Amino acid sequence: NGSSHSSKMTSKTSLLQLLAAAALCYSVNAFSASRAAPTTHHRPPQTRLFEGTVSGRNIAASFPIISPEELEADMLININNNSASKTISSQREEHAITTTTKEATEELVPSTWSQALHHFFLKDIGPPLVVLTISGFILTRCQLLSTTPFSITELAIFASSILIWWVQEYFFHRVLLHSPFDWIGKSIHGAHHDKEYFHISIDPPALLLGWLFAAHFIIKAMLPQYHLCLSATIGYSLAGLVYEWSHYIVHTKVKPRIIPSTSPSYQQLSILERRIIQPIMKGYAKMRDNHIRHHLIDDRYWYAFSVTEMDDLFGTNPNVKDVKREIRKSRDGFQ
Repeated sequence: NGSSHSSKMTSKTSLLQLLAAAALCYSVNAFSASRAAPTTHHRPPQTRLFEGTVSGRNIAASFPIISPEELEADMLININNNSASKTISSQREEHAITTTTKEATEELVPSTWSQALHHFFLKDIGPPLVVLTISGFILTRCQLLSTTPFSITELAIFASSILIWWVQEYFFHRVLLHSPFDWIGKSIHGAHHDKEYFHISIDPPALLLGWLFAAHFIIKAMLPQYHLCLSATIGYSLAGLVYEWSHYIVHTKVKPRIIPSTSPSYQQLSILERRIIQPIMKGYAKMRDNHIRHHLIDDRYWYAFSVTEMDDLFGTNPNVKDVKREIRKSRDGFQ
């Protein structure tokens, strides 16, 4: 029996290692392809208005220094009429093309829950692969229950792995993705900020699977007992999947449907809707508001996501009116 159990454990471990090797090979190939393909990244023009004060990338659009009309007037003063007319005409054509492209892109952004679910779990390949991998970890853990049943220790490790994801998520975003030094992660995150707020935001499969298996083998090195390693991996991966879905959904046009408890229609809701669906909707609304502030008001604040209270804990949840007042004061100081 002992040799049989050992053989089964070896085969399960080998299967997971094989999946990990395949995922890492896929990651390397995808990364190489992305490096080889020529890419052009156009960042919006920076202004001196917010240098050293707030993020020019996010705020300049909300508080433009020069209006289009003022810009055309300046052009008419500085160059002759014929040249100016040609330039303005060219700009208008470019603006029309940009607007058409923008509208075509916006049509792809889901606006209903069914569209969002279809795109995330069926149209994109990354999330289904993550779900399949996590299911494999869960199945493997269930097969070990006969020899290593669940314990309080294992439950604590499972919960701790989720907590670790929440803390790591906040500091990775704040310290690394918005770091003062340049690196590839900051560049990718900068491109994410440069897009229109409503867009499809799903990490590529190479990153999702590479991160998942890297985390699994790091946990395995820290927790040699395989059943504990599996539970920690499952908790950490589930927290990551919830983050990936939540970050995706708040960047779509899907609005959380919240029904006030004082509304007559609230009483008509089922117990499931009142006890589970409505709290989830309120949580998504809070995430959405917090993330919109980070993108559209000032990206020095509101880094938290899965647990927005992290901003309160680490002092990155200032009063919105105070931040806007600071921005206006900085703008007026340069005028």
